[in-house]
Amino acid sequence: MTAQSCLPAGLILATCLCLFGSATDARGQGACCLSDGCVPTADGPSCYAMGGFYFAGEDCADDPCGVGACCSGPSCVMMDAYSCLMGARDFMGAGTQCADDPCDIGTGACCTDGVCTVVSEEDCAAGGGVWVAVGTICVGSPCVLGACCVPGDCLDVAHFECSDPDATFVPGADCSTDPCEVPDECPANSLFSQQRDTPDGFQAYTSEEDAGLTRFDNFSGVAGPISALRWWGLDLDFVGSGFVECVESDNSFDIVFHTDAGGVPGPSVCSYTLAANRRPTGIDYLGAELNEYNVTLPEPCVLVHGWVSIVGLGDPECWFLWMSGGPGESYCEGCLAPFETDDLSYCLLGSAGGVLGACCDEPAAVCEDDVDIADCVDPNQVFAPDAACTDLDPPCGIITGACCFDDATCTVMEEAACAAQSGSWLGAHTICSYCPCAIPCPAGGVAEGEPECYDGYVDTFNGGCDAPTPAFQSIEFCETICGKSGIFLDGVEITADFDWYEIVVESATELTWNVEAEFPVGAWIIDGNAGCGGAVTLASVGALECSPIALTVAVEPGTYWLVVAPAAADDLAACGARYTARATGTTPCLVDYATFYACLTGPGGGLLPGCQPADLDLDNDVDLRDFAAFAQAIGG
Repeated sequence: MTAQSCLPAGLILATCLCLFGSATDARGQGACCLSDGCVPTADGPSCYAMGGFYFAGEDCADDPCGVGACCSGPSCVMMDAYSCLMGARDFMGAGTQCADDPCDIGTGACCTDGVCTVVSEEDCAAGGGVWVAVGTICVGSPCVLGACCVPGDCLDVAHFECSDPDATFVPGADCSTDPCEVPDECPANSLFSQQRDTPDGFQAYTSEEDAGLTRFDNFSGVAGPISALRWWGLDLDFVGSGFVECVESDNSFDIVFHTDAGGVPGPSVCSYTLAANRRPTGIDYLGAELNEYNVTLPEPCVLVHGWVSIVGLGDPECWFLWMSGGPGESYCEGCLAPFETDDLSYCLLGSAGGVLGACCDEPAAVCEDDVDIADCVDPNQVFAPDAACTDLDPPCGIITGACCFDDATCTVMEEAACAAQSGSWLGAHTICSYCPCAIPCPAGGVAEGEPECYDGYVDTFNGGCDAPTPAFQSIEFCETICGKSGIFLDGVEITADFDWYEIVVESATELTWNVEAEFPVGAWIIDGNAGCGGAVTLASVGALECSPIALTVAVEPGTYWLVVAPAAADDLAACGARYTARATGTTPCLVDYATFYACLTGPGGGLLPGCQPADLDLDNDVDLRDFAAFAQAIGG
């Protein structure tokens, strides 16, 4: 069995319609390969509506979606069917092996005295080399010689031969020098170091995929390629209201290096998913043993100034907590307060110098070619490896940053140009993802119509059961309301503008209240059939600014109140802050094809401004699942 994906995920719907041409098996049998496994499916359209890939005539019991050879150009990797096809590669079938060369590549990486070439097995042997495997390539430096540190032993081998999952490879090292004996601190010749705090004064910060928290720390003055990392932390399980020590069974981490974007992490430059060598230190931190982690990067990362994030990927019941490294500043993605007042402990390891490139002194607007990285580490300098000054975009001395507009759009430009367009410039090297939250009214949206609140405001417009005389604003299913809310002083107390909407449900349905706001927001669904005196809250939830809410309750015919209000008394909820809200039922709200075409982002692609009505399955993106709901609704 072989299969090809129609195209990489996320391209426009007009191109993707070829997916719906897949045949239906005559026996009504087929397998749909999804990210989380195999689902029996009778036809292609049903499978693609779920975001999967369809194999006609296959039976899930035979595991057609399992791991097999995945071909792309001159390489072959072992991968499951969904991951392979989602990456626009050719899947050769579950159970196939790259070693059998199903991709008909015929060549592979050949190591000769530490030098890598891609040749046939025969040519490799004729040249006195060691052949790695068919379909392998030289990316990742498989032939570099060094020390392979495994628990209790050290081996002098090539990188590709250091395959033990618990091994750490030290490039260029020799076992006779004891490279596997690792001290509990950063080496004196580290490119950058922040030593760990001691047990008598420390903080440990969760940085774990399952917890939804990513920690970053910044570095500067790195005078050479980063080839290895060392860091410290604890493995803890959150039980009840506290942490207890656990033993991590999978020491895999995401390690990503980012540029600096005006004092916050910017775009990624180098990204790795690696298994770290975890070494318990025997040092006790309030009942938990400190662990030291070491990784060798398969390819060095060249970045003089920037940020690094380290996130645990292993056992969801055993989280990685990154040890502090003295007073300073670190950043958290997923935390309510993104900045922390501690540095984090880690070492960036490698040799200084050895990389040439363009060195730009930004304030002076002076650039030099063929400068060694070690001579371009000043805070005002920007180093571009393997580049010339004429390659810099923007040119040296032209400083750009994110220019944010009130309609939720953003463009990177110079400060003067941003001011000329009445935008808000975030600063040098900033990026658009850090623009303040903005919720513009989408096309077809209906203005709430309530005056903006102010200190002493009395809401008689749609204050619901809280108004002097109960007041509700009637809405219909699928109608998008463009509202404003905020907090204000009622005498000496802070209060909030609660907006109550009333909807009449004609038949039993799944009632969903969709809300997104420029402020931390709360949403409620209330049973209003017994009036204010007998009102019952059926569901409620809160969310941060620009985080969509889809609150759903199964309801019978009757009258229901849908409420929006600030969830916290802070500056983000100043009077006049905007939100959008929409009530939907089991029947999808139809939008026209042009809206789908303009809004399609693909799985996980997020919602573009004004595209909330096209998100028919309420998963915060617009993809083929939404198109399937649209097609089903118009088809009766």
